[in-house]
Amino acid sequence: MKIIRILLMLFLMSAFLCNENGSALEMKTGFTTDNMDLEEQKRFLSNINLSLITEEPSKNAITCFDVNDSGLIAIGSKNSKTKSVLVYTTNGDFKYGYAFNCNGDFGVEWDENNIIIYFVRSDVAALFDETGKSIDLKIIQDTIDNNSYWNHVVYSTKRTINGSQYIMRNNMGIFNIFAISYSQLIKTDSDAETIIYDVSNAYFVKFIIIFITIILLVGFVVSMLILQFVKLRKNNNIFHV
Repeated sequence: MKIIRILLMLFLMSAFLCNENGSALEMKTGFTTDNMDLEEQKRFLSNINLSLITEEPSKNAITCFDVNDSGLIAIGSKNSKTKSVLVYTTNGDFKYGYAFNCNGDFGVEWDENNIIIYFVRSDVAALFDETGKSIDLKIIQDTIDNNSYWNHVVYSTKRTINGSQYIMRNNMGIFNIFAISYSQLIKTDSDAETIIYDVSNAYFVKFIIIFITIILLVGFVVSMLILQFVKLRKNNNIFHV
């Protein structure tokens, strides 16, 4: 009887541990998702080529962010070559990050101490731990509720965690209306405002250069159209004479 009782206890403990491990590996997301088969997962992970960042890289403008209950902040950004998710403390200290390939936009969300990266064009949710190891991948369904979750949660400019509000914003005056990403992440408490992440100067210079380039390009195109119009009108006048 004792042997049977011991075996039964071991069986129950094994079942409990399996359930615990299974729930720990299950992605918790506000999206409605479908499973992705193993071959698709391997192909997708190979394409994004995600790698771990252990030293803080040069900062870029913010495209998305999220904050977990421990106060860790995941900041999504991009440059001309690659996309990245960088993790900071509320004091602005760099912890780690990921660099990866992504055609199109992406979003980021914490799942406890793991990070979900949402790939817009691929409709994929990919869960990674702090070492960059892939834990789970899901396909995001194309539904009205999911579209709402994209707009109102993943791409929200504000988060409220443990009584503190985190806000993405720009500091470029009237040029703010033309910006497509953000230069600052601000933490606001009842009695203080803390700048956690700031690339205002670099972002403003880059933005002005792009803005002037666009203005010059538009001016060039308009000038060419005017010249063509004048030339056409002159030829018509000669023809009528």
